[in-house]
Amino acid sequence: MKRARRGGSLHQRLLLVFLLGLCACAAAPKAPPRDPDLDLCTTRNPAAAAAAAACSRLLDKPGGSEAQRVEALRTRAELARRRGDLAAARADLDALLALRPGDRGALSARAGVRERLGDLDGALEDRRAALAREPDDPALKGALGRTLVRAGRHQEAIPLLDAALAAAPEEVDSLAARGRARLALGDAAGAVRDLEAALARAPDRLDLANALGRALARAGEAERAVRTFDSVLAREPGSLEARLGRGNALLRLGRAEAALADFDAVLRATPDAVDALLGRGRALVAKGEPKLAIAAYDRALALAPDRADLWHLRGLAWMRLEEHERAIRDFGRALALEPERAEARASRGMARLKRGDAKNAFLDLDRAIREGVRESWFLYNRARALEELGELARAEREYARLLADEPEHELAKKALERVRKKRAGG
Repeated sequence: MKRARRGGSLHQRLLLVFLLGLCACAAAPKAPPRDPDLDLCTTRNPAAAAAAAACSRLLDKPGGSEAQRVEALRTRAELARRRGDLAAARADLDALLALRPGDRGALSARAGVRERLGDLDGALEDRRAALAREPDDPALKGALGRTLVRAGRHQEAIPLLDAALAAAPEEVDSLAARGRARLALGDAAGAVRDLEAALARAPDRLDLANALGRALARAGEAERAVRTFDSVLAREPGSLEARLGRGNALLRLGRAEAALADFDAVLRATPDAVDALLGRGRALVAKGEPKLAIAAYDRALALAPDRADLWHLRGLAWMRLEEHERAIRDFGRALALEPERAEARASRGMARLKRGDAKNAFLDLDRAIREGVRESWFLYNRARALEELGELARAEREYARLLADEPEHELAKKALERVRKKRAGG
């Protein structure tokens, strides 16, 4: 009997504890229901418009936490970027970074938006700020390197891209960017290696094939360049970039008529394409039609008067027509725009020599050669300028030095014999 009473007492106590627990649960404050706009805003897909609207409502509601505002702004910016509204994306990312100035993701996202808006300086500022937060991150180094290439700062980009590719050797965009940088810096063989590797990993990317074609042409592999551009045109017959590239490669092979057909095809589609006008001019000069070439250069210069290469090329066409004064003026314009353009200085020296101004011809040719122009034609004519100035001993040394490098240079042989006779009084 005593055991039964104790058991009943235990059951009663357990029941009492259970009932007290229920009362406590009922009395506890209930958590507020989760805001459906928060769920919809952070979902993003599949209803992007609904998600963007939910983010906007969430941002308009008072009392939201900073974390909620940050995520709503981040999501709305991404949705705006996807639909192409870059101004709206930029505004939301600006607002997000005002709340969290060092947010790496927002800095990288805004850099991409700024880049697409053409604000490369702003994009570089954001990418540097992101990298400063995580200086050992190879992905951030690669992103900064790629933006530097787009900004034309190729030398600065190479070490960053090297670091990115050391961590991820098959990263296509960094390979392509390093290839373009190397090409711009004159390393055509290195550019070919990088662009071939990038194209092998992304064979459907025609932009990589076009870039490789340009690099091959610059590396002296014009036949391969033509085949590369042909492969692009087989897949995209309307590719003006491939036609322009193929035209330039064909010119390197001496196929001026075929090159002209490519340049003209580009110009029919885009009459103001300056590089196609430039190519047309070069093809016409190669065909022996310098007057028509000058007309092409005139059109190009009306569109791009700050292009030193156009002034240089038109000057060369004037020289073909024996219009040396006009040629000298054009070479001077090229040098005013780009004083380091040694080829234009050498060309002006040639025009001055033909005009009979041996003194200034020598000064131009001598400086151009010291600045890196090494073609034997210019070396020969520097010696000729010295000969015409009566500096026979120096001229003799120059002709002899040229013949030591090129024993079969017939003009130099005759000139050396002539100068030696003059010095001997013959």
